[in-house]
Order: sequence, then structure tokens, then C-alpha cells
Amino acid sequence: MSLDAMDWVWTKSTAKGTARVVLLAIADKCPDESCTAYAGTTMLVQRTNAARSSVQAAVDKLLDGAELDVVGGETGPRGETVYRLPLAIGHFRATPDEARSRGPESGPVRNPGPPGNRAPGGSETGPQGPGNEAPTGPDSGPQNARERKHQAEQQPRASSSPLIPELRPLGDALDASGVAVRWTLGLGEQRDTFRLVQAHGVEALVDLAARRTSPGAEAKPARYWLKVWSDLDIVPPVRPGSNAVPMRAPDPAGHVDNLAAGLALLKAQKKGNT
Repeated sequence: MSLDAMDWVWTKSTAKGTARVVLLAIADKCPDESCTAYAGTTMLVQRTNAARSSVQAAVDKLLDGAELDVVGGETGPRGETVYRLPLAIGHFRATPDEARSRGPESGPVRNPGPPGNRAPGGSETGPQGPGNEAPTGPDSGPQNARERKHQAEQQPRASSSPLIPELRPLGDALDASGVAVRWTLGLGEQRDTFRLVQAHGVEALVDLAARRTSPGAEAKPARYWLKVWSDLDIVPPVRPGSNAVPMRAPDPAGHVDNLAAGLALLKAQKKGNT
């Protein structure tokens, strides 16, 4: 349920600022215990009331950490990216009774045992023993932090979203040129990238990325390169073999000849008037 996922963000997440609000917005969309939800950039901008660039930077930061993954091979009904909160899997929020009964440092008690064995304040009234101890503390129960970490390690983490087939030649060419890219684009952004490929060609995009990448540089998100490549639309390049005719510089000798011809005409008119 989304309430359990949101409770995990409130109580367990280390995200801060806009990244924390973005994580809450995604958690609010989780429909079940799998802690997966689709979320588009536009929706996240509306829910967080943050700038689009801030939301995109927050998503990239979360994907670099362990609290958010992209589910490969899946998209939302409008092509939205599908995210997973791996560390929230198995987390359950405390009920009101559990919140009142647990101490300030104890974790939520999921299986308190029969009501007859517990005092109103939540302590045991029966004999202590392996069968009568209430599971409390950070290491108790299957939903403790250690178990959640183990579950998260078992989940295959998708560090990049799947490329549409039309972008695979671009991805291969970037890899071959030594430009490392983190492909975390949504389906709509991938289509925008493909339109740039159609307009300018794979070679132009790779050449621009290679010129802006220093040797050994860390991988940059594809969203960064999408902004860089979009600048190519400002001044359309002239491709070899096109019908464009380059402008020629003015010929100084030609101007001198025209001036001499004009002076000769003026002299002829003066003689005719005299």
C-alpha cells in the first residue's frame, strides 16, 4: 500500500530536500507491497511544486543511491518511467495501538501475541521465554532493517531504463567513442532524442558529446546530453552535398571598377551640357 511506502520514506529514508519530496510523491503512487509505481516528470513537477530541472536532478540523485530504481522493460500507460523503492519492500507502518505501546527507541511490534499475555501498557504478564517474548527492537521480526537490506540485495537493480530500438545505434556509437551515458530517460524523452538523431544524424550527436567529454570522465545522465544535443536545432548545420550556396565575400576590385565607370559617366554628361 502507498501508506506503508510513504511511512518508510518518512521514517527510514535518508533523502533530503527536493529528492525527499520526489520520493514521497512516487511512494504515494505505489499500489501494493511491491513498492513500484509509474511516474512522469510532469506529474512529479506538479506534485512537488518544484522546477522541472530540480525534479530531474533529484531523480538522478536518487537513482545514483540505493533508495530508488528504474524497473526495466515496463512503462506507464503514457510511457512514464516505472520506479521501485527497493528498501521499502516489506515495511509496514505501525498501527495506532502499536505506536502507543512501543517505547521511543523500539521498532513497530507486528505480532504482540494473545491479548491475555499483555498488560495494558504493552508489557508481558506471563513468564519470559522463547515462546512468550514479544518481538521488539531493531533486529526483531522478518521486517527488521537487516532483513529489508537482504531483500533489497536480492532485487535486481536496474541502473538504466531500456533503450527503444531506434536509439541503440546511438548508444553503441557513444560507447565506442568512450562517452559513458546513464540512460535514465522516459519514453517521451527517448523519442525526443530519436528526433534529434533523425534531424542531425548519429555521427553529429556523438561528435558533439565526444568533444565535451574529457578522458576518464564519469558517466553523465542522458538527460544532460539531450539538452546539449537540442542546441543543434538552433543553427541547422549544412550537410555535405546539400543545395545550400555559401555566401561569397565582396570583391574589392569589382567595387573599384564600378566606381571608375560611374566617374566616367559623370564626365561625359558634363561635356554634353557644355
